[in-house]
Amino acid sequence: MAITKDINRQEILSALVTINVADVLGKSGVAQAAVSMPPNCIVIGGAIVTRTAFNSVTSDVLSVGDAGLATRYLSESSVAVAGTAALVPTGYLTPGTTSSASGDIFVTWTGVGTAPSTGQVQLRVDYVQVGRSEYSQD
Repeated sequence: MAITKDINRQEILSALVTINVADVLGKSGVAQAAVSMPPNCIVIGGAIVTRTAFNSVTSDVLSVGDAGLATRYLSESSVAVAGTAALVPTGYLTPGTTSSASGDIFVTWTGVGTAPSTGQVQLRVDYVQVGRSEYSQD
């Protein structure tokens, strides 16, 4: 049997959210929904960009995942210095339902030491949606 070619094409979709220190303060170690994902999506890239370093006395790290695994895309990346940490695509397919937040992307900030007074990161999630077609190419 031959492979059936699919002529449908789609652009890569991206979601961008800014997370400020006030959004996570007092919630160290708690996963928080940051990006609502449509059903049947696969994360293919993205990054955490630290715009303003978090300044807890000892350490500040951020993990990115979902309801099933808090570190699915990024595990404890330091946000104590400005820089970029790439998300790691895993091939995970978000659930095929719109009635649940189980497909959401979560971030977990963990701070150790005195609470930070500054900090800002941008989370970018790049993804494709299975079955989506914007145009065709033959």
